[in-house]
Amino acid sequence: MQNKKVLITGGGRGIGRAIAISFAKQGFDISIVAKTKSEIDSVADEIRSLGVNAIAKVCDVTSSVKVEKVFGEIEREMGRIDIFVANAGMLLKNELILTDDNLWNQIIDVNLNSVFYTTRSVIKGMIKRKSGRVIVISSVSGKLGGAFRSAYHAAKHGAIGFVKSIALEVAEHDITVNAICPGFVETKMMKDNQELFTDAESGSIDIVQKLKNGIPMKRFLDPVEVASMSVYLASDSASGITGQAYTISCGAVQI
Repeated sequence: MQNKKVLITGGGRGIGRAIAISFAKQGFDISIVAKTKSEIDSVADEIRSLGVNAIAKVCDVTSSVKVEKVFGEIEREMGRIDIFVANAGMLLKNELILTDDNLWNQIIDVNLNSVFYTTRSVIKGMIKRKSGRVIVISSVSGKLGGAFRSAYHAAKHGAIGFVKSIALEVAEHDITVNAICPGFVETKMMKDNQELFTDAESGSIDIVQKLKNGIPMKRFLDPVEVASMSVYLASDSASGITGQAYTISCGAVQI
């Protein structure tokens, strides 16, 4: 795992930031993309403080044209992409009968189409070099249903299906493709959307505490725990693991 080049989408905060920093601590050069320049610039500065190179580029990963342009620039600047982590995601409430086409497409674009666009872009070089690691950050929502979140769950299920299929397609090239399926994680996205995970009768009950009480370990994941699994799946020790979707949920989900 010496001198590897890593590219991470959604790298400006939360899980993406934790993944970027964890790989940087291994001594790898890191590229991060996201839509908010100030966030990825800040993470890039953190990475450089660890003594490795960092590239930060703004990219709308829901646009195949922009992905091809920006990812092409990154590959030229880095020389290659050895490890790719598709982490970009979003969560919005979408009660089915109130969901219009635009809302549905927005959620599917960010959580599923972006995985297709970005993986298609990076895997070309991996096939030529006959090596690579692709890691998709899905969710336990990709294994379960969830009321008022049908588009999100559909997208995360789709991401797992994509991983399993592409893993078979590129296995002969020594490329592994796996998914990580976190449960609740202490991130801004979770804080901003906590009301989606409880019933309307909660009233004054602290929603986060109620959710934690329902988890066997009585806590949410730290983003670093997801990052650690990413580093493992990218390592030589995991070279025989492909087409898998690993749940990390503090015991809440056992599939």
